[in-house]
Amino acid sequence: AVVDMLRAVRYYAAFENDQFLVNDQLFLAGYSEGGYATMAVHNIIERDYSDEFTITTSFPLAGAYSMSGIMVDLMLEQQPYGEPFYFPFVLFAYLESYPSIGTIEEFLLPEYVFLFDLFDGYHSGSEINDAMPSIPIAIMKPEEIQSFEEDVNHPLRIALQSNDLWDWTPQASMYIFHGEGDELVPYDNAVLAYSQFVENGAVDIHLEPIPASFGGHQD
Repeated sequence: AVVDMLRAVRYYAAFENDQFLVNDQLFLAGYSEGGYATMAVHNIIERDYSDEFTITTSFPLAGAYSMSGIMVDLMLEQQPYGEPFYFPFVLFAYLESYPSIGTIEEFLLPEYVFLFDLFDGYHSGSEINDAMPSIPIAIMKPEEIQSFEEDVNHPLRIALQSNDLWDWTPQASMYIFHGEGDELVPYDNAVLAYSQFVENGAVDIHLEPIPASFGGHQD
């Protein structure tokens, strides 16, 4: 989607509006889900579109780069979470994108199946939070949680692993910003990605921690 947007911007500048100018510099930046998307775009541009785009610098901020590891472990702790709606938001997206995983009815307790209807663009995250328990994974059937925990080849686990972003080798400059006090998307996501990039041989990678005194994810 971002690659298509970049193409559209170039087309607009070239053919639709001669007052709108772009150069060949490309800066990528995003926060939270946008931080994840920023790192993903950096990855796929260098992998698949290097003939079209050259990244100047990217700034992934507070992204969940370890979906199958750090973020799964956080949910499996079954502790209260500051934004419970994040869990079904991700789960429903994966069930839609990977139909072989299963259905919502298979995963959720019957009394929480209605949550799917709240993700229609007309309900805020706060509204969905109010309809959920404070421990997000409590909306799932206990037997499904157990199956996921015990099966290393569980289809949802495999799908999450395929979307991890911490084990590749960025070529262009990257500055990874993350709050050390981030309670929603743990700082360990940034440490894991940075450490693996360096181990893989990336040479222009920088980890920029934001002190815990600045607050958590929303702050």
